Amino acid sequence: MTAQCIAPDDLDMKKLWDSTCELPTCKRETSTAGPNPKTRVEVPLLTCNCLWRRFQKEAEDWVAPGGVLIADPQARNRKINAAYAQLWLADNRFQWAGLAAFASKQVGCGLIHATKLQTAIAAQKAAQEKLRTAPSGTLFEGFGFKFSKTNPEVEQELEKARAANPMPTEDITFGDNPRSVVQQQLDYVYEMLALGNTSLFLDVYPLHRFFMVRGYKEMEKCLRSRRGIEKDVMWPIAGKVQFGIDAGEIYRTFEAIDAGEIVESVQQMARHEQLNILQPAMYEDTQFATLMRGTHAGNYVSVVTGMFSGAAEEIQLTLASQCKAPDNRQVSFSKNPIANLADRDQRMEFVLRAAGQFDALLKNPATRAQLKQSITDIASGGGIK
Repeated sequence: MTAQCIAPDDLDMKKLWDSTCELPTCKRETSTAGPNPKTRVEVPLLTCNCLWRRFQKEAEDWVAPGGVLIADPQARNRKINAAYAQLWLADNRFQWAGLAAFASKQVGCGLIHATKLQTAIAAQKAAQEKLRTAPSGTLFEGFGFKFSKTNPEVEQELEKARAANPMPTEDITFGDNPRSVVQQQLDYVYEMLALGNTSLFLDVYPLHRFFMVRGYKEMEKCLRSRRGIEKDVMWPIAGKVQFGIDAGEIYRTFEAIDAGEIVESVQQMARHEQLNILQPAMYEDTQFATLMRGTHAGNYVSVVTGMFSGAAEEIQLTLASQCKAPDNRQVSFSKNPIANLADRDQRMEFVLRAAGQFDALLKNPATRAQLKQSITDIASGGGIK
């Protein structure tokens, strides 16, 4: 059972610019210089940056206990999935967070699938090497000729390994090369997906928590100052994306939630997520973008992101705790073989379709109950199966 990421704090009950400690407990310094002793009392005030540090720390403690990121990207992903799910369960107005629980879960499916794929590639390489070095059996020898047979057991092992590996095998080598081209590219996509998953969480979770505790009016006053804590926070994509940008989409997201315009809030946060964070952090990376494009996507996105259920199938997001789900809970990216996930317009169209389907399912009492159960499973650390 995963713990609750949402943690109350004494600061939550205090007003902005109020003292954060009772006067008798504040730090005092008494000077005896001169004829009259003077006492200086330091009264710390609750500022916008105090609040941002509080919510940022809550996010960091969740994925980086003790100030160190959880080393296993799959374990870290499960924590992120759970946090998004817990946000929606705590406040159903956070519909983007509910959708994000499924989207982040889908990344987790891909991380697991990529690990299995690397194991399959390694098994094929090992079988190839074994066949290459296995002794042959001699069938006939005479008159200066020697006819040999290969080892049938090793050949069978190699065929089994090939069948378990859906990736193209032309670059899978053996011998001195410890990581083939295919494996190196899979490693890179795996690392980039984990990076994007973590960085997005560190940006958007504190935003939701600020709004949840302090409301939109204070958020509107404080959003611009968030970047002032940049030196105090964990930010894995520094150099690509400025921490704490006060993008217009953020204002519009929480203004819409405050006004009860939930669909609009999801669309605005989706734009912030995809265009302000993930686009510069991941999709403008030349190597990553190339692997997401066209025929490369068929090979790499399918097996690494888990958005495909097979190497030759379409990109999908499943609105369920499982990696695969019934048709009415699947959203497809494109059947076009040259579709480009790195293209911001194509990706936004996909995300907004997913948001629309999620909203429609939530409005149907029967399917809403299914979605709530799936999100509850994710919130407790389950799903991805």
